[in-house]
Amino acid sequence: MNDKAKSFSPPYATFSAFISFINKLRETTVPSRVDPSVFGNASGSLAYSIIASLKYLKLINDNGSPTQDFISLVKASDDARPPIWKKIMVAGYPSLLSGDVDLTTITAGQFDEHLRKEYGVQGSTVDKVALFFVAGAKLADIPLSGLLLARKPVATSTAAKKSLKQRKRTDVEDDGEGDDGEPDPPPQHAQKALEYQLIDLMSEPDIDADVKNSIWSLVQYLTARKAKKASGEA
Repeated sequence: MNDKAKSFSPPYATFSAFISFINKLRETTVPSRVDPSVFGNASGSLAYSIIASLKYLKLINDNGSPTQDFISLVKASDDARPPIWKKIMVAGYPSLLSGDVDLTTITAGQFDEHLRKEYGVQGSTVDKVALFFVAGAKLADIPLSGLLLARKPVATSTAAKKSLKQRKRTDVEDDGEGDDGEPDPPPQHAQKALEYQLIDLMSEPDIDADVKNSIWSLVQYLTARKAKKASGEA
């Protein structure tokens, strides 16, 4: 696993939202710092995913300040963007675009295995990272195999199997009671990571600006701590 993968997850934002954000800045201005306030009424999770993607690709630094590559990408016309974006992609995915991987013959399974091994992503994040990469490669005019382009979401298939099992279980246990005659406990739902909850909180309309800045500082601290912990465990 490369050093970047140890510290940050590869971009997992929706690529269309990522490009829309860049286009919005082209129509307005490149801010001196990219933070959640730049995203207006967009959801906190969307803002966080795009900011994380920008950091991974070295388009903004840890404090949110834009790099020259980011400024060039934003200001470029649609026709001028592909070579600029390709340079960013090559730097961001060295094991895929600067190594021994042949993207013109790679299978979807091999690609997923590479993401897990080299970038440490798991679960549904594999699908999100894959979607971003494939869309980004198309923009950069990077040739990809038909097998990769036809990739099926892994998490969706798994979720569908779980749903089928749940339906079968419901048919058998339609009385809502366990084997001991006691009512089944309520289902446990996965909870968002704390930084995501904080980002969502920043979207509240009545939140004070000073409080919002304090929350953002805490989000940055939690993100840095998680990256440091991941680096130590790798």
